This record gives sequence, C-alpha cells and structure tokens, in this order.
Amino acid sequence: AERFFRPQMGAAVLVFLTGILLWYFFHQGVFSSMEKVLALGIVTALIAAGVQGALVGSASGQLAGADAAKESQLRAKMIRGERIAGGLLVITVLCMATARMF
Repeated sequence: AERFFRPQMGAAVLVFLTGILLWYFFHQGVFSSMEKVLALGIVTALIAAGVQGALVGSASGQLAGADAAKESQLRAKMIRGERIAGGLLVITVLCMATARMF
C-alpha cells in the first residue's frame, strides 16, 4: 500500500479535476435527480480520498522508524484504510453507472 499511495493520490486529484470539467460541460446549471446521484458519488469519492490520506498516508509516513510490532500495527491500519476507501469507491462507481437511470 505504501508504494502506491502517492500514485493513488495523484490519480484522485486528476480524476477530481476531470470530473469538474465534465460537470461544467454536461451538467452546468442543472441539479435534477441524475446530478444528485452523481453528487453522492462525488462525496463518497472525496471521503474515500480523505480516509486514504488519513489512515494510509499517516501510517505510511510512520513506517520508516518503526519496530516490528509497530510496523505490524501500521500495516493493519493501512489495510483498514484501503478497505474502507475501496468500499466507498464501489459506491462511487455504482453512482456513476446508475446515474442515467434516475
């Protein structure tokens, strides 16, 4: 998880900026049920990035000087952060996939 933390955060920023542009071009001035579903997806994606930054990022930074017991705890914290973020991203993908149905 620590090897991929920076690329994941970089991808999150890139996807967020792309999403802003897409919203501007295709959904500007409208906030119907489709946009509400997409907004829910945006919120869950932002929460996922925050969880990953808080849990994985902080634990990754502490790994350098940790002993074996502390390293095990930090890796468990990172795994927990990745799982929570993954679940939130599943909700994000479902929102994007089903937004046109609403």
